[in-house]
Amino acid sequence: MKELLAIDIGNSNTKYGYFVDGVLQERHCYATAEIEQRTAELICQKTLPVAVSSVVPAAEATLRQLLQSHQVTIISATEQPFLTGMAAAMGADRVADAVAAWKIHGKGRRAVVVIGLGTATTMLAISAAGHVEGGFIAPGLGLTLAAMHQQTALLPLLDMKGQTLALGYDTETHMRNGVFAGHIGLIREWQAIAKQQIGKKALTIVTGGWSEAISAAHNSSKKFFDIADPNLTLKGITLLATADTSVFKHPT
Repeated sequence: MKELLAIDIGNSNTKYGYFVDGVLQERHCYATAEIEQRTAELICQKTLPVAVSSVVPAAEATLRQLLQSHQVTIISATEQPFLTGMAAAMGADRVADAVAAWKIHGKGRRAVVVIGLGTATTMLAISAAGHVEGGFIAPGLGLTLAAMHQQTALLPLLDMKGQTLALGYDTETHMRNGVFAGHIGLIREWQAIAKQQIGKKALTIVTGGWSEAISAAHNSSKKFFDIADPNLTLKGITLLATADTSVFKHPT
């Protein structure tokens, strides 16, 4: 039995995935500000290997101190063996997402568009041959709402709660629904641009903290992506840490 704790350190939240023989058994998500306490609780006396994807250097440094007695793999663009054309400075979470999207959902032979819906909204387009053709980055839903408040005198500070694709009826719903609908438009347009280059049959996979909200709208309106996989990053971390596709199993 091969165990692994995959940890994805994000700007807002840190996700933990406990894998046995490549299959996700447990998943936890906590605020990145709580990383020291939460990681200590999860590892306790365990000596299992750990694989880490991080976009927050300070939090990663804290984590490394906690994991001195563990075998640790740090995910990076320069160390991944699966895809070509990956920029050396690519964020580790995007590396994991791209590898998992192409290897698991694309089966290593189909073009994929992977969209991360977190603090930032990101996209990478990967060809059927496993070449990273390029991508985009834009502010995420929550960040967009916060920016509108910060850069205006009267617009309130809101969270994304209760958003729909209906026309808004007051300032708050105008903002929430407007940002939400705008992001769906962004996803559609990004896909259209990417598929002009990598082929119309490319699969689109969405992941990240906002993927569930986008999925809810997707289920009640016109289809605008193929697969929602909120655990894509954790799966990619595991795939990269094992570097053995025969070990990784994608549960149905």
